[in-house]
Amino acid sequence: MITYHQHKYFTLIELLSVIGIIAIVAGIILGGMSYAGRRADQAKTLSIIEGFTMALEAFKEDRGFYPIVSTAAQVKFEAGAGNAWDKFLSGHSSNNRPYMEGIQDGTELKDAYGNMLWYQCPGTNNPQKFDLWSTGPDGQQGDKNGVDFTKAGNGDDICNWM
Repeated sequence: MITYHQHKYFTLIELLSVIGIIAIVAGIILGGMSYAGRRADQAKTLSIIEGFTMALEAFKEDRGFYPIVSTAAQVKFEAGAGNAWDKFLSGHSSNNRPYMEGIQDGTELKDAYGNMLWYQCPGTNNPQKFDLWSTGPDGQQGDKNGVDFTKAGNGDDICNWM
C-alpha cells in the first residue's frame, strides 16, 4: 500500500493577515505608551509647580510678601544678583530649613521638558498672588503665532491658574 504524506503549508494570504494583525496591535500599544509618556511629563511638571508654590507660600508666611518680579522672567536663583530671589536663596524658613530642597546658587528651575519655569508677581492671572507656568512640550510661550510672549496660554502651557 502506498501512502502519500500530505503537507499543509501556510498560504501567502494567511501569513500577510497575521503580519497585519500584529502590526495593528503594535500600533495601538505604541500609541498608548506615547500618551502615557506625555501624561507623565505633565504630571511631573505640575508636581514641580506645586512644590515651588508651596515654597513660595512658606516664604510669604515668613516674610509677608512673595518675591517681586513685575515682568515675566525665568526662574533662576543667583546669589548677590540683586534680584527677587536673593532673599529666597539666602534665607531659611522659620523652622531653619530651606524653602525648597535642591535650590542653591545657579539653580535653574526646570520642568519635565527641560524648559525653565516662568514667574511673575504680582500676577496677571493671579493679581493677589503670582503667576507660575511652564511653556510645555513645545517650549514656546504665549500665542503660537508669537503675538503675546508675556504670559502662558497657547494650549500646551502648564500653569498655576488653570
